[in-house]
Amino acid sequence: MSTPWERSLNIAGHKVGTERSILGYAGESLVIGRALVCGYNLFFKAWRDSKYDAVLDHGGHLYRVEIKQSRDAKDFSMTSGGRAGRQISREAESREKIVSTEDCDFLIAVHSLSGECWVIPTEVIEILDRKQLSVDALSPFYESWAIFTSPPKEFGADGLRIRLRRQPITKLAEFWTALAIPGPPPISYRVGPKTEVSFSTPEDQYAFGIWRHLGEVARI
Repeated sequence: MSTPWERSLNIAGHKVGTERSILGYAGESLVIGRALVCGYNLFFKAWRDSKYDAVLDHGGHLYRVEIKQSRDAKDFSMTSGGRAGRQISREAESREKIVSTEDCDFLIAVHSLSGECWVIPTEVIEILDRKQLSVDALSPFYESWAIFTSPPKEFGADGLRIRLRRQPITKLAEFWTALAIPGPPPISYRVGPKTEVSFSTPEDQYAFGIWRHLGEVARI
């Protein structure tokens, strides 16, 4: 992906390591700006090692948000904890793990050289169980900022913080019908040119299909 922003990349001449760090902070700032343009409040972390980067507030619902940036926007990391210990010693055991719903409610991926965003429910990341996901795999969640504006009333008080995988199949089937999602729940999903994830449970089939539908209809 090539954008006009690339022409201004590091024109100040910082060292390569510093450039990478700056891009990380730039990505976080871009997400804050995009959220503000949408009219959302975004409260940012005060502690660097927090499990999530920000809290998005809309309509009295608070969502924990992790932010991941990419310079080339070909793929995004879906992990957290990779730096823990490594900053002190390269021999330290990596704590890198795939982001889970225990850590945050949404992961927002941002291309730092265009400001384009992918708004991904964390439960989707759990279901796909990949350390990295390509922009093609994340396409249902491209610019899905409107997902926060109208959580399905069927989800109840938890709104978008609901954990669909934990719901009984009868309830998930009711959600599917109420949302008028076409076709049956998917049994697999392609995450790469030669890689396809097969969902291990009916709950995962329904959960992924519902989140994918909500992402697609929420595209701005």
